[in-house]
Amino acid sequence: MAAKVRFDPLEGFAEIERLVSKVYFRFSHLFLHQRELRDFWWQMALDEDQHGAILLACKEMIQNYEDEALDPSISKEKADELKARLEAYLSKGTPSIAVEEAFRIALEIETSEIDAIYSKLVLLGGPKIGKTMENLGVPASVQRQKLKMALQQFCKDPKLLVAAQQL
Repeated sequence: MAAKVRFDPLEGFAEIERLVSKVYFRFSHLFLHQRELRDFWWQMALDEDQHGAILLACKEMIQNYEDEALDPSISKEKADELKARLEAYLSKGTPSIAVEEAFRIALEIETSEIDAIYSKLVLLGGPKIGKTMENLGVPASVQRQKLKMALQQFCKDPKLLVAAQQL
């Protein structure tokens, strides 16, 4: 009988952040000839990649804490669900995409549970480690504001503009 592998939320959600990064890198490649959009998506991808690295750094910092308590709402099932959605999108192979569609996908990602779970994971190590991790990377709130401003700049779809106001 195979030993049951314990779900490590920090590793699991670091992988999800890397998948989000891949989605945004794909967008940057799809808009190669539109410099501002290309650069925006490239930076969003870098930020997400950095979030993954921060989660792994957090894991290393807290691995020996005796009082580490994982939040029960951070489950393997939730990680698998988010991962499956991102992998499904990536497996489609998108030769082209409209600007509005890229922003719609980004809004779905950024308003998913990822940010809430990411915040919980960073706080696992306590306030000092949480603050250190925040200082190492681009906070999700800053990233959402960048998305909101870019959406207002590049999109005309009224539904997307309304959604941007809720970020």
